[in-house]
Amino acid sequence: MSLHPTLVRVPGTGELSLAPPGTPEPPDSTTALAAAWTGLGLSTEDGVTIKRTIEKSGTTHWQQITPARYIYTSQELTVASVFQESKGAVLSVYFGGMTFAETATGSKKYRAEISAVPKGDERALCVDWTDQISATEIYHHRLYVPRVEVSETADAQWTRTQEARWGLTFAALSPASGTTLAVWLTDDPAVLLATPGGGSLAASGKSD
Repeated sequence: MSLHPTLVRVPGTGELSLAPPGTPEPPDSTTALAAAWTGLGLSTEDGVTIKRTIEKSGTTHWQQITPARYIYTSQELTVASVFQESKGAVLSVYFGGMTFAETATGSKKYRAEISAVPKGDERALCVDWTDQISATEIYHHRLYVPRVEVSETADAQWTRTQEARWGLTFAALSPASGTTLAVWLTDDPAVLLATPGGGSLAASGKSD
């Protein structure tokens, strides 16, 4: 058995941020995001849900009932969260790029139009989360997806017994070049744990 209780991670806090498509990858997991990025703020206790779905079909044969190989037919990477701040950055994404503007200078009255024609609203996305185990043991994780688009919006119910909530699911789009769909940045040595068949955690300095 190879058990490492010290490698259990709890994403204690974090935030999802968006930027214009083509915004460069951040340099690491701890450097503050550049001005191009806008945080979407508070989200429900469920945090962020990452889902990776791969579909494949097995070849069929006259002579055998077991596939000789599998053919990959699709891959989907999604990032979902339910946001609690009813601010422009969140509402714009929920309503497909809607933008509020002041009706007259100094009026403090704002107006936005929801288009009758759905259109693409491509963004770059970052999800940041931190696990603070102790005052000296703090690990940061950052998932960067260069191209995403909203694939699903959850029903928004307005009621006096609950804050307005905006559920959004972002789906990764094919990279503009190359084969990198997303990038995971971290300062957490747990990721150096050897793959099955190995055995050591190179940077942790800890042993069983």
